[in-house]
Amino acid sequence: MILKTSASGSRRTLVGLKVQSPENLYRLLTREFDDCTLSKANAHEAAKKVTEAFASWRSNGYPGNRPRFGNGDYLRLRGDQLIIEPNDRGFGAKLSLVPYHPEWFHLRIGDYQREYLQAVVDGEATTGSAEVHLRDDGTANLHLTVKTDVRVYKPGDLSRWVGVDLGENVLYAAAVVHSDGTVAAVDMESGRESRHYRDRLSRKRAELQSKGDLRGVKKCLNEHERYTDHILNVASRRIVDLAADHAPCGIRAEKLTGYRDTADDPIHDWPYAAFQEKIAYKATAAGIPVVFVDPAGTSTTCRKCGQTDPEYRSGTEFACRRCGYEVHADVNAAINIARRGSAPAD
Repeated sequence: MILKTSASGSRRTLVGLKVQSPENLYRLLTREFDDCTLSKANAHEAAKKVTEAFASWRSNGYPGNRPRFGNGDYLRLRGDQLIIEPNDRGFGAKLSLVPYHPEWFHLRIGDYQREYLQAVVDGEATTGSAEVHLRDDGTANLHLTVKTDVRVYKPGDLSRWVGVDLGENVLYAAAVVHSDGTVAAVDMESGRESRHYRDRLSRKRAELQSKGDLRGVKKCLNEHERYTDHILNVASRRIVDLAADHAPCGIRAEKLTGYRDTADDPIHDWPYAAFQEKIAYKATAAGIPVVFVDPAGTSTTCRKCGQTDPEYRSGTEFACRRCGYEVHADVNAAINIARRGSAPAD
């Protein structure tokens, strides 16, 4: 099935829609897009995805912009229409789009996807729903569900947590902390390079826009989206791998409700909600629990003695005047986030 978000040659949008249930949304969709040839089952599935996206957006405190679903085409595949096989370059997908005329497509993947596709080939995992999404630049993405059994740790049984502090100058600081407050490992990722690249794209986009080059503007936006998605995938993978290396271990991250309104230096163009979502689904796939905690005070509280004072933090430096503890400010915050909910350190 190919679904197009257009009707009668004109683009339509649903504004201010209060999502109540997939059935209600289906009726709204069919009333608005009466010329769409959709089966009820497929439309209900699409409506369910919209409902879940808006529910997640609301539960996280309405971060950033409203959920977007694009205006491109996608193809939903049945289980018998897709076969994953290894090839000389990695893996390929055989799509039976036309009866008796299957087509092979090479899959460009990273280490994370390779692990799961190998499990499918080895018979240790099975494939579920699949969709092919067409991009504006002519390429296509395969969204494939892989089902496999994993050992899931319960938060109450864990004595180690990875605290994750998100930022822009430092994309993230992650600290593995034992229940007694000792730190087992720390990992950080600088945001300087990604910020420089995004600023360059923004300047280029503004220049093209002033010239009226809409095609160039759209190309810049696509490049920005691909680059950001790549950075988020790599960074979230490193955080989850850090937790897996210290298993059994969980991840505690900031609950960023109202972040844009309360932060001194909010991340204006950094999709922190998407970052958290990538951490969450990668961690869930590895059986690692993710808990979102209130970050209030974590950046201004000394993780050693517990004293809180906004003056202790100055930019990237944290220096406690009570006990003399000094450390990178984001690392201090990450340790406090890891400890949030645990007993105080001795």
